[in-house]
Amino acid sequence: MARAGVVRMVAEGAPLRFAILLLAAAAQAHVGSPDVFHEGKAGPYGVFVAIRTPAAIPGVAEIEVRTDTPEVTAVRVAPMPLTGEGAKFAPAPDPAVRDAGDPRFFRGTLWMMTAGSWQVRVEVDGPRGMGRISVPVPSVARSTLAMGPALGGLLVVLGLILAVGIVSLFGAAGRESQAPPGEEPTESDRRRGRRWALVAGMIVAVVLALGNRWWSVEASAYDRYIYKPLAMSAKVYEGRLALELSDPGWLRSRRVDDFIPDHNHPMHLFVVSLPDLDRIWHLHPETAGPARFEHRLPAMPAGRYQLYADVVHENGFPETMSAEIELPVALEGVPLQGDDAGTVSAQGLELVRETGGWIARKPYRFRFRLAEPGDWQLYMGMPGHAVFLKKDRSVYAHVHPTGSVPMAAVGLTEEARGNPHAGHWMTPLGDIVSFPYAFPTPGAYRVYVQVKRSGTVETAQFDIDVR
Repeated sequence: MARAGVVRMVAEGAPLRFAILLLAAAAQAHVGSPDVFHEGKAGPYGVFVAIRTPAAIPGVAEIEVRTDTPEVTAVRVAPMPLTGEGAKFAPAPDPAVRDAGDPRFFRGTLWMMTAGSWQVRVEVDGPRGMGRISVPVPSVARSTLAMGPALGGLLVVLGLILAVGIVSLFGAAGRESQAPPGEEPTESDRRRGRRWALVAGMIVAVVLALGNRWWSVEASAYDRYIYKPLAMSAKVYEGRLALELSDPGWLRSRRVDDFIPDHNHPMHLFVVSLPDLDRIWHLHPETAGPARFEHRLPAMPAGRYQLYADVVHENGFPETMSAEIELPVALEGVPLQGDDAGTVSAQGLELVRETGGWIARKPYRFRFRLAEPGDWQLYMGMPGHAVFLKKDRSVYAHVHPTGSVPMAAVGLTEEARGNPHAGHWMTPLGDIVSFPYAFPTPGAYRVYVQVKRSGTVETAQFDIDVR
């Protein structure tokens, strides 16, 4: 869940000269939307890949691959680092199993052994040859797997039986070892047996105490291994938003000054009005120094706003930071420029409803029909951009028609390396804009879809109830 704190400050001077301190907000990886979805081409075959990442690392990721044709004969998957020397040497891939009821659907599993920026390489065989696509995957530990009470109780009982058995064996050995064969142990033998049992009991107690201490140290170390997103603080002064990033402590290799452009921007910032979620801005702050971004804000009414900031590290690892601000007075702002977009209502954009409703954790192609004719254009290399936001703000995902993977990360894969248009839309626009995604949890969601028509970015909003 995203949590944020806000400190209000009194406006100083003219209405446009005020400052707001924004406290850092704690949030989970991808703000509650950890799974990865990607749609693209594996050679001549179209594929829709869904990767359900494990909550604990090491852990098993579930891979689902849907092909665009039943003529595919085999699908294989393999994990490997996205960058570095490990990205040059792929391990032997594991075969995915074809679904008995759907010849286009394959399932597989892979071990994700360490945290960091990984990729899942998907190989597809068929009559048109072999095709390959690599899907970047952020591998992080999000929680500690809890032991069930039944298993915990069983292990305690077995441990007690083992401890009592060890003490009993030592006591019997001390009592019987020096007694003549066939004769009952003497009182001296019994005392010796009790001494041996006492010593064994003390050794077992020390071993159990040391084991418990080791377990606590390992559990504490793993708690530090659990993913902690970058913290973000901000202040607004004279109509300018300044964002400061800081590392709350996670992997030692993580930096706060190694971000690479995604769609030609180092940061994508979505600003959503609270509590009604009825206004949204898609802004692109620029780097203003190490771990610092700034942007001149557009006109915004007074009120509270939720911020979601997306960045991508140079190794392809994406991060989302969330926070909350409050504007005590309306901001006149500046006109939107470049790829920045505000809340201009999209006319003629319809959601194609799913028969039977929407189910959590089930991958869909969310399809939106451009019902009205118009001069539809690409927006930052894509037919559209979408934000899936749960109304309690525990889930946020910025999704493209190719999926939830940032284009900057796709550009680091072997298949895309050297192609400046990797992952971007290279086919003519039709009357359908689709986004591959699965709601991670049930509940009420709002989906924002941004499309560009006649040079203006328009936004449509859709409410979806997920069961």
